[in-house]
Amino acid sequence: MSIVVRRTGQTVRSTGSKPNRHAVDVVLGHLGEIGPAVAALRRESSRLAEWGEELARVRLRGGCVFAAGSDGSSHEAQRFTTELNAHDPVEGSGFKAISITKGAAGSNGTGSMGAQISTQVRRGDIVVLLAAKGITEELRDAAAAAKSKGARVWALTGKESKDLAQSVNESICIDTDPPHAEEAHLVAVLALCECFEDALKHIKPE
Repeated sequence: MSIVVRRTGQTVRSTGSKPNRHAVDVVLGHLGEIGPAVAALRRESSRLAEWGEELARVRLRGGCVFAAGSDGSSHEAQRFTTELNAHDPVEGSGFKAISITKGAAGSNGTGSMGAQISTQVRRGDIVVLLAAKGITEELRDAAAAAKSKGARVWALTGKESKDLAQSVNESICIDTDPPHAEEAHLVAVLALCECFEDALKHIKPE
């Protein structure tokens, strides 16, 4: 059976051919490989729920949430803050979720993550650090700077970056290879955003 697809005014008839079996095996293989990462997230579901509720409390106290990541994990950090802002149900609430990017211009001109955090973070804020592949000194410095300002520091790590737990208050380790740990981190931050939005419906301001 052919399929009609309309594209810019033209009609294209597909042959209805099935994808190459090898390609299907690649997809199924990948899905099988992320199984351990998903299992790790399931084991940490209670902690993720607690974190989501704490994010809501910070927002209700007038605090901010910051996120930073090393290497490829910086993309997950940016996605997290974007989604968290979008999940705030009150327009104009003043809540801010801010991504700290390596090399961005800081007010003191250094641009390092630690310097940016020292400038922007206040006591009671939360800083989330993501590292699926490895730990950079800049991430360690960011954790130290956040703690010195009185912020709580959480980390999402992987098999090769689990030692970051020593530099933060709490951590969740997805003990798999970096690519699958990074995928799990994205799922984790999206789940955190949903928990954050749900918690705002039930938690009263302090």
